Amino acid sequence: MAGRVRGGTASWTDPEFIRAGWYPADVKDDAEARLRYYAERFPMVEVNSSFYALPTVETAAAWAERTPPDFRFHVKAHQVISGHPSEPGRLPAPLRELPATHDARGRIRRPSRELRDAVIDSLLEAVGPLGGKLGAILVQLPPYVVSGPRQREELARILARLRPARAAVEFRHRSWAEPGEREAAAELLAGHDAAWVAVDAPRIAAKNVMPPVVEVTTPGLAYLRLHGRNAATWNTGRTVAERFDYVYSEDELREWLDPVLDMAERTQEVAVVFNNNARDHALRNAERFRDLAARAVSPR
Repeated sequence: MAGRVRGGTASWTDPEFIRAGWYPADVKDDAEARLRYYAERFPMVEVNSSFYALPTVETAAAWAERTPPDFRFHVKAHQVISGHPSEPGRLPAPLRELPATHDARGRIRRPSRELRDAVIDSLLEAVGPLGGKLGAILVQLPPYVVSGPRQREELARILARLRPARAAVEFRHRSWAEPGEREAAAELLAGHDAAWVAVDAPRIAAKNVMPPVVEVTTPGLAYLRLHGRNAATWNTGRTVAERFDYVYSEDELREWLDPVLDMAERTQEVAVVFNNNARDHALRNAERFRDLAARAVSPR
């Protein structure tokens, strides 16, 4: 049986959504009401806040309570896990004492394995209340992490530590899609039951832009993230909203119908996540893609 296509957005709490007026007046200022409202309209969401600060068990329990039984949360791995610079003050106090190399601004630049493993363990404990609503831990590698044996070795170690949770990995340096490197990365993910994150981004040749490579590396989950195609702001946008300020046209959305439906034939679920989070672009595009996909699979 073909897997289910679950569409949604990267976050439900983005201030852009609130400013755009997508949430009704009686909902927009109420955290509980916002999630309930979102979950009535979409079957999944990415948790973006966990990239910056670890959630608490109590917070995850509240997310679970406020959403339908078959809802999915894909939780973005903390910066320390994926290797981005991280503010130590946003970590729980005991973790701040673990070894790490800091940059000139005092940010964690190279975490020790002890620190990285402790953050992984803390994240897994925090999302425990999600139970079956946890889809995957999204590991978004920094755009400066190039493909190579050493990088694959550390990624494999991270994925092993994340088990039993499933991971989804977004590569962001073009080297991961090169011949030989792509196959090695796909094999690594398959060996750890992790999903390859396909990416839609500007069609430019920059090293920090992945081409739209589709790989199915686990029968449990396929994953697509759509960042928009704003080539002018991809490397110059001062804010996330500027960088991902883009509205997909109908034709551009249709480009992904066949690949997504093909992934659905090969997996239990497909996560289709719109990350063009300027104003309400992501929400509107996610709604339209949901309708297109439903129409494509409905009996004629």
